[in-house]
Amino acid sequence: MKENSRKILLFLYPSENEVFWFGFSQLQELLPQLSQSGLQSSLFLLDKKDFLRIDRTESEPKYSLSSYGKSYLEDLFPALRGRSEKWQGDWSLIVFLEAPKTDKNFRYLRSYLTQNKAIGLTRAVYLFPGLIGEKIQLDLQRSYKNAALVLKVSEWLFGDDFKIIGQKAGLNDLFELYSSISKELDRLIRIKGLNKMFTQQEKESFFSALDRFLGILDTDEALLNFYFPQVEAAKKLLAKFQNCLKI
Repeated sequence: MKENSRKILLFLYPSENEVFWFGFSQLQELLPQLSQSGLQSSLFLLDKKDFLRIDRTESEPKYSLSSYGKSYLEDLFPALRGRSEKWQGDWSLIVFLEAPKTDKNFRYLRSYLTQNKAIGLTRAVYLFPGLIGEKIQLDLQRSYKNAALVLKVSEWLFGDDFKIIGQKAGLNDLFELYSSISKELDRLIRIKGLNKMFTQQEKESFFSALDRFLGILDTDEALLNFYFPQVEAAKKLLAKFQNCLKI
Protein backbone atom coordinates (compact mmCIF):
# COMPACT_ATOMS: atom_id res chain seq x y z
CA MET A 1 0.00 0.00 0.00
CA LYS A 2 1.24 3.49 -0.86
CA GLU A 3 2.56 5.74 1.90
CA ASN A 4 -0.22 8.32 1.50
CA SER A 5 -2.91 5.67 1.85
CA ARG A 6 -1.24 4.28 4.97
CA LYS A 7 -1.20 7.75 6.52
CA ILE A 8 -4.89 8.28 5.77
CA LEU A 9 -5.88 4.97 7.36
CA LEU A 10 -3.57 5.56 10.31
CA PHE A 11 -5.09 8.95 11.16
CA LEU A 12 -8.61 7.54 10.92
CA TYR A 13 -7.77 4.72 13.34
CA PRO A 14 -9.82 4.86 16.59
CA SER A 15 -6.83 5.42 18.88
CA GLU A 16 -9.08 6.25 21.83
CA ASN A 17 -11.50 3.36 21.20
CA GLU A 18 -14.24 5.42 19.62
CA VAL A 19 -15.20 6.14 16.02
CA PHE A 20 -12.89 8.84 14.72
CA TRP A 21 -13.92 11.20 11.90
CA PHE A 22 -11.71 13.52 9.84
CA GLY A 23 -12.97 16.06 7.33
CA PHE A 24 -11.50 16.37 3.86
CA SER A 25 -9.72 19.62 4.77
CA GLN A 26 -8.07 17.97 7.79
CA LEU A 27 -6.76 15.17 5.58
CA GLN A 28 -5.37 17.84 3.26
CA GLU A 29 -3.36 19.16 6.23
CA LEU A 30 -2.02 15.65 6.73
CA LEU A 31 -1.01 15.31 3.07
CA PRO A 32 -0.17 18.84 1.87
CA GLN A 33 1.91 17.52 -1.03
CA LEU A 34 -1.17 15.91 -2.58
CA SER A 35 -3.42 17.91 -4.87
CA GLN A 36 -7.13 17.94 -4.13
CA SER A 37 -7.74 15.51 -6.98
CA GLY A 38 -4.89 13.30 -5.74
CA LEU A 39 -6.41 13.07 -2.27
CA GLN A 40 -9.85 12.39 -3.73
CA SER A 41 -8.34 9.58 -5.81
CA SER A 42 -6.65 8.03 -2.76
CA LEU A 43 -9.88 8.18 -0.76
CA PHE A 44 -11.83 6.69 -3.67
CA LEU A 45 -9.46 3.70 -3.88
CA LEU A 46 -9.59 3.13 -0.11
CA ASP A 47 -13.37 3.31 -0.17
CA LYS A 48 -13.43 0.84 -3.07
CA LYS A 49 -11.59 -1.62 -0.81
CA ASP A 50 -14.26 -1.08 1.88
CA PHE A 51 -11.69 0.44 4.26
CA LEU A 52 -13.65 3.67 4.84
CA ARG A 53 -16.95 5.01 6.12
CA ILE A 54 -18.07 8.28 4.55
CA ASP A 55 -20.48 10.85 6.00
CA ARG A 56 -21.88 13.09 3.25
CA THR A 57 -24.60 14.78 5.32
CA GLU A 58 -22.68 18.08 5.41
CA SER A 59 -21.06 20.20 2.72
CA GLU A 60 -17.64 18.71 3.48
CA PRO A 61 -17.48 14.89 3.54
CA LYS A 62 -16.07 13.24 6.65
CA TYR A 63 -14.23 9.95 6.78
CA SER A 64 -13.69 7.24 9.35
CA LEU A 65 -12.30 3.72 9.33
CA SER A 66 -14.54 0.74 8.64
CA SER A 67 -14.11 -2.51 10.56
CA TYR A 68 -12.28 -3.90 7.50
CA GLY A 69 -9.94 -0.92 7.46
CA LYS A 70 -9.28 -1.27 11.19
CA SER A 71 -8.45 -4.97 10.88
CA TYR A 72 -6.22 -4.31 7.88
CA LEU A 73 -4.30 -1.60 9.72
CA GLU A 74 -3.86 -3.76 12.83
CA ASP A 75 -2.48 -6.58 10.69
CA LEU A 76 -0.14 -4.08 9.05
CA PHE A 77 0.90 -2.49 12.36
CA PRO A 78 0.49 -5.01 15.24
CA ALA A 79 1.62 -2.38 17.75
CA LEU A 80 -1.74 -0.64 17.31
CA ARG A 81 -3.59 -3.72 18.51
CA GLY A 82 -1.02 -4.48 21.18
CA ARG A 83 -0.49 -7.83 22.76
CA SER A 84 -3.50 -9.30 24.51
CA GLU A 85 -3.55 -8.65 28.24
CA LYS A 86 -3.70 -12.42 28.61
CA TRP A 87 -0.33 -12.77 26.88
CA GLN A 88 2.24 -13.55 29.55
CA GLY A 89 5.36 -14.11 27.51
CA ASP A 90 4.56 -17.38 25.70
CA TRP A 91 6.23 -17.88 22.34
CA SER A 92 6.21 -19.99 19.22
CA LEU A 93 9.71 -21.27 18.51
CA ILE A 94 10.57 -21.86 14.85
CA VAL A 95 13.66 -23.99 14.20
CA PHE A 96 15.15 -24.56 10.75
CA LEU A 97 16.59 -28.05 10.26
CA GLU A 98 17.80 -27.97 6.68
CA ALA A 99 16.92 -26.39 3.38
CA PRO A 100 14.92 -28.62 1.01
CA LYS A 101 17.11 -29.39 -1.99
CA THR A 102 14.30 -28.63 -4.41
CA ASP A 103 13.40 -25.26 -2.87
CA LYS A 104 15.61 -22.47 -4.18
CA ASN A 105 13.68 -19.91 -2.15
CA PHE A 106 14.29 -21.47 1.25
CA ARG A 107 17.03 -19.00 2.11
CA TYR A 108 14.48 -16.20 1.79
CA LEU A 109 12.19 -17.76 4.39
CA ARG A 110 14.15 -16.12 7.21
CA SER A 111 13.56 -12.63 5.83
CA TYR A 112 9.92 -13.56 5.24
CA LEU A 113 9.58 -14.44 8.93
CA THR A 114 11.20 -11.25 10.17
CA GLN A 115 8.95 -9.23 7.88
CA ASN A 116 6.07 -10.93 9.68
CA LYS A 117 7.36 -9.82 13.11
CA ALA A 118 9.35 -12.93 14.08
CA ILE A 119 12.50 -12.31 16.13
CA GLY A 120 15.70 -13.98 14.98
CA LEU A 121 17.72 -15.49 17.83
CA THR A 122 20.17 -17.14 15.43
CA ARG A 123 20.15 -17.82 11.69
CA ALA A 124 18.21 -21.03 12.37
CA VAL A 125 16.03 -20.16 15.38
CA TYR A 126 13.19 -17.63 15.47
CA LEU A 127 10.69 -16.55 18.10
CA PHE A 128 7.17 -15.36 17.44
CA PRO A 129 5.14 -13.78 20.28
CA GLY A 130 2.15 -16.01 21.03
CA LEU A 131 0.90 -18.19 18.19
CA ILE A 132 2.33 -17.80 14.72
CA GLY A 133 0.01 -16.42 12.08
CA GLU A 134 -2.22 -18.83 10.19
CA LYS A 135 -0.61 -17.98 6.85
CA ILE A 136 2.91 -18.65 8.16
CA GLN A 137 1.78 -21.93 9.70
CA LEU A 138 0.14 -23.07 6.47
CA ASP A 139 3.26 -22.17 4.47
CA LEU A 140 5.46 -24.16 6.84
CA GLN A 141 3.13 -27.16 6.85
CA ARG A 142 2.79 -27.17 3.09
CA SER A 143 6.38 -26.59 2.03
CA TYR A 144 8.73 -27.15 4.97
CA LYS A 145 7.34 -30.02 7.05
CA ASN A 146 10.65 -31.90 6.91
CA ALA A 147 12.83 -28.83 7.18
CA ALA A 148 11.41 -26.84 10.11
CA LEU A 149 9.92 -27.34 13.56
CA VAL A 150 7.42 -25.14 15.40
CA LEU A 151 7.30 -25.47 19.19
CA LYS A 152 5.29 -23.69 21.85
CA VAL A 153 7.37 -22.20 24.68
CA SER A 154 5.56 -21.02 27.79
CA GLU A 155 8.41 -20.72 30.29
CA TRP A 156 12.02 -19.57 30.28
CA LEU A 157 14.11 -22.03 32.31
CA PHE A 158 17.45 -20.31 31.81
CA GLY A 159 18.52 -16.99 30.35
CA ASP A 160 17.34 -13.43 30.83
CA ASP A 161 14.42 -12.94 28.43
CA PHE A 162 14.32 -9.20 29.15
CA LYS A 163 17.93 -8.83 28.01
CA ILE A 164 17.79 -11.27 25.10
CA ILE A 165 14.47 -10.10 23.64
CA GLY A 166 15.38 -6.51 24.38
CA GLN A 167 18.55 -6.84 22.32
CA LYS A 168 17.21 -8.98 19.49
CA ALA A 169 14.01 -6.97 19.04
CA GLY A 170 15.74 -3.63 19.58
CA LEU A 171 13.38 -2.69 22.41
CA ASN A 172 15.80 -0.26 24.01
CA ASP A 173 16.01 1.67 20.75
CA LEU A 174 12.22 1.60 20.40
CA PHE A 175 11.84 2.89 23.94
CA GLU A 176 14.07 5.88 23.20
CA LEU A 177 12.35 6.59 19.88
CA TYR A 178 8.85 6.45 21.36
CA SER A 179 9.91 8.69 24.25
CA SER A 180 11.50 11.31 22.00
CA ILE A 181 8.48 11.39 19.67
CA SER A 182 6.12 11.72 22.63
CA LYS A 183 8.03 14.71 24.00
CA GLU A 184 8.06 16.38 20.59
CA LEU A 185 4.31 15.88 20.19
CA ASP A 186 3.62 17.30 23.65
CA ARG A 187 5.55 20.41 22.62
CA LEU A 188 3.64 20.73 19.34
CA ILE A 189 0.26 20.22 21.02
CA ARG A 190 1.03 23.05 23.46
CA ILE A 191 2.00 25.33 20.57
CA LYS A 192 -1.09 24.43 18.53
CA GLY A 193 -3.32 24.98 21.56
CA LEU A 194 -1.97 28.51 22.00
CA ASN A 195 -1.53 29.63 18.40
CA LYS A 196 -4.09 27.44 16.58
CA MET A 197 -1.67 27.13 13.66
CA PHE A 198 1.81 25.76 13.07
CA THR A 199 4.65 27.75 11.56
CA GLN A 200 6.49 26.16 8.65
CA GLN A 201 9.22 24.99 11.02
CA GLU A 202 6.67 23.40 13.34
CA LYS A 203 4.99 21.68 10.39
CA GLU A 204 8.36 20.23 9.43
CA SER A 205 8.82 18.98 13.00
CA PHE A 206 5.37 17.36 12.90
CA PHE A 207 6.01 15.52 9.63
CA SER A 208 9.50 14.49 10.73
CA ALA A 209 8.02 12.95 13.88
CA LEU A 210 5.32 11.25 11.79
CA ASP A 211 7.91 9.69 9.46
CA ARG A 212 9.82 8.35 12.47
CA PHE A 213 6.60 6.99 13.95
CA LEU A 214 5.73 5.15 10.72
CA GLY A 215 9.23 3.69 10.68
CA ILE A 216 8.73 2.38 14.21
CA LEU A 217 5.33 0.87 13.40
CA ASP A 218 6.89 -1.07 10.53
CA THR A 219 9.22 -2.87 12.96
CA ASP A 220 7.38 -2.87 16.32
CA GLU A 221 6.25 -6.41 17.22
CA ALA A 222 4.00 -4.99 19.98
CA LEU A 223 6.35 -6.25 22.69
CA LEU A 224 7.44 -2.89 24.06
CA ASN A 225 4.67 -2.49 26.62
CA PHE A 226 5.17 -6.00 27.97
CA TYR A 227 8.80 -5.28 28.81
CA PHE A 228 8.51 -1.50 29.25
CA PRO A 229 4.99 -0.90 30.66
CA GLN A 230 5.92 2.67 31.58
CA VAL A 231 6.33 3.79 27.96
CA GLU A 232 3.42 5.30 26.03
CA ALA A 233 2.05 2.74 23.59
CA ALA A 234 1.65 3.28 19.86
CA LYS A 235 -2.07 4.06 20.20
CA LYS A 236 -1.38 6.85 22.69
CA LEU A 237 1.21 8.39 20.41
CA LEU A 238 -1.18 8.15 17.48
CA ALA A 239 -3.82 9.98 19.55
CA LYS A 240 -1.31 12.81 20.04
CA PHE A 241 -0.67 13.01 16.29
CA GLN A 242 -4.42 13.15 15.69
CA ASN A 243 -4.81 15.88 18.31
CA CYS A 244 -2.27 18.00 16.45
CA LEU A 245 -4.69 18.13 13.52
CA LYS A 246 -7.86 18.38 15.61
CA ILE A 247 -6.91 21.35 17.79
